[in-house]
Parts: sequence; structure tokens; C-alpha cells
Amino acid sequence: MSRTLILIAAGVALLAALLLLTKGPGSGSRSPYDWDLLATEGRIIGGYGDNFAYDGENVRPIGGQAVLRLNGETQEGVVEAQVFTTPESGPIVMAKDASFEGEIRLVMKVGAPGTRLAEYIYLHGDSGNEAPVMPKLFNYLAGWAPLDVYVNGKLVYEDLAGHFMFSEGSRRSDGTIRKDDGTIYSPKLKAERGFTDPERTEFHLVAHTTEPDPNNFPPHTVWIHLYFNKVAVEKAKPGSRPIPGYSR
Repeated sequence: MSRTLILIAAGVALLAALLLLTKGPGSGSRSPYDWDLLATEGRIIGGYGDNFAYDGENVRPIGGQAVLRLNGETQEGVVEAQVFTTPESGPIVMAKDASFEGEIRLVMKVGAPGTRLAEYIYLHGDSGNEAPVMPKLFNYLAGWAPLDVYVNGKLVYEDLAGHFMFSEGSRRSDGTIRKDDGTIYSPKLKAERGFTDPERTEFHLVAHTTEPDPNNFPPHTVWIHLYFNKVAVEKAKPGSRPIPGYSR
């Protein structure tokens, strides 16, 4: 082999090695974003009538993934989920008379009026931040922005109230939110400690209307609640608590 070919081969090998070293979750060295996450192992939580299903009875696996790439200070980036219904998941029932199957995309309009981001903060429960539809939950990153829903490529809901959380663990493998003693979470509980797991992470993405519907929980006409059990962190901003499985 000529000296030129040897040098080219060595260069290719070096480039491949560098890509392997910088590509894996947790390295964060190549991402231009403050936050870069890929969430998989998705589930659809409940449906019309009960969109939180604390007892796990209507928590079903669903295909697809969610991607978050954000610059926290400029509020620029992408938050999007693309999921697929399956025989196991069944249709997604977002409203009283609205049941959908196939490809469902949730696209958050990051940077639009009303966008808010919060880093390293407690939400829900008795935290004083947001409604107690979840136990008090530590969030590494959370956000709010308008959100559009597409079903099989067609826009079906525009500018819903969207909310995401990259948080410590709350759902167990059976889909429940419960304590070790079996107590199922309820917003009515006062002493609510013991429902979360700081050694795990998860990703939540919800969207809903603001029009009231007393027959739905929470009481809005349209709801969708996606949950992802596995989060690969490519990059994250440091904060008050280390993120399990991630190091800069």
C-alpha cells in the first residue's frame, strides 16, 4: 500500500474513533444546544375521562419517541413527539368523540408567545408550582408553550396548551404512581412523600384545551398525555442535582 493510501486510511480511522467518542449520550461535546434529549419506551396515559390513570389500569405501551433540543436562555429549539398506535395501545381517545389511530405528532411551538422554561425546579404536588395532578416532582427541565397535534399528517388540534417535563421517576414498571406500601397517588393526599424515585428519569409531554368539560380529568375538552420511560441525555446544563446516568 502506498504511503498516501496509508495516511488516508489512518485519517478515516481517526475520524471514526472521534465520532464514537463524541456521539454517545452523556458526552454532550458536539451538541449546539443547552439541552439535548431523546426519550423512548413511550406509553399513552389514560384517555378521555381519566388522563392520569394513577392506578396504571389504562397505561399502554406505544411506539415512537420524543426529541428535545433547546437553548434555555434564547428559548430556541425543538420539542416534538412522534408516536404510533399499536394493537396493544389501541386508539388514543383525546376527547369525548375524538379517537385516533396511526401516526400522532405533537409539535411544541417553542419561542411562540407564552413559552416558558424552568430548570431544576419542583413542580406539582404540594410544591406550590402547578396543580397537584402529579406528586411533588423534581424537574431537571420543564416547559410550557403552544402545541399542535397532527394525526397521519393532518393538523387536528392547533395551539393547545402544551407542557413537558424531564423529571425524576414517578411511574413504576406497571404504570402506577404508588408508594412501596402500595398506596396509589391521589391529588387529595396531603402527606405525599414516597411516590418518586430520584435514581431514575422520565419524560412527560401533555397537551390540552382550556375549554371546560366536567366529565374529563383534568376537566378540559381535549387531553393527550404521553410518558417516556427512557431518556438518553446528550447534553444538559448543570444544576442543583446531578442527572442520573449523565456526566459532562
